[in-house]
Amino acid sequence: MGSNLRRYGLWQLRDFARDRGPSLLIVGALIGFFLIGPVRAMGRTIDAGMARTLLAGTLSPVAFISSLIALNGIVSNDRKLGYYRFLFSKPVSIPAYYVQLFVVSFIGFIAAAALLLGAFAIFARPVSPFGPLLYCSLVFLSLGGIALLVSSLFRYDWTILGAIFLTSTILHGMWQYEEGWRRMILAVLPPLYLLSDVMSGILSRGEVNAQNVLWLLGYSAVCFAAGLFVLRQRSFG
Repeated sequence: MGSNLRRYGLWQLRDFARDRGPSLLIVGALIGFFLIGPVRAMGRTIDAGMARTLLAGTLSPVAFISSLIALNGIVSNDRKLGYYRFLFSKPVSIPAYYVQLFVVSFIGFIAAAALLLGAFAIFARPVSPFGPLLYCSLVFLSLGGIALLVSSLFRYDWTILGAIFLTSTILHGMWQYEEGWRRMILAVLPPLYLLSDVMSGILSRGEVNAQNVLWLLGYSAVCFAAGLFVLRQRSFG
């Protein structure tokens, strides 16, 4: 099983670079262009303060959209397209295969984020890559467990995943100061609203709120484990 899994890893990396990698770069470049382009067109000098402002405005949508692209159909595509008949005709652990695919997707996502930060340094102003890459990592890992669980349960996970994230964001904005049953509903929804505070801490103060990070990653880890349980117990076809 181990040798088969390692061989699949090379195919997974190649497929990500060919299929999803260009999409990540194109989406990130377009978002950056619409934010940085007007500033450049006016001939304004981008100093350190403006660079931080532009990066903060660019980083969040790029990280979220790119994570969704990287994670979309991580399990369900193989079921919808029938690839599982080929993939698992050899002795390979299904949960291990998708754990490896998740890791490969994370590596590809971070590589794309690093390339986009390099482009930001060229067209705007050089910035330290550690904070932005840390934030991108947290976004991917916070969404990743939820995406794996949804994709292991449903064939058309993109719509459901988007609805979960949108609902979580809207309801938190409406009910964040409410108590009772509304507070209980918010408690079971993904705590994605914490990511804005995490980004502010990383980019502005160079620090990370450990409690927020633990809550985000803990929620995602529980969903990730649940997704692996589904893959182990449920008939894949």
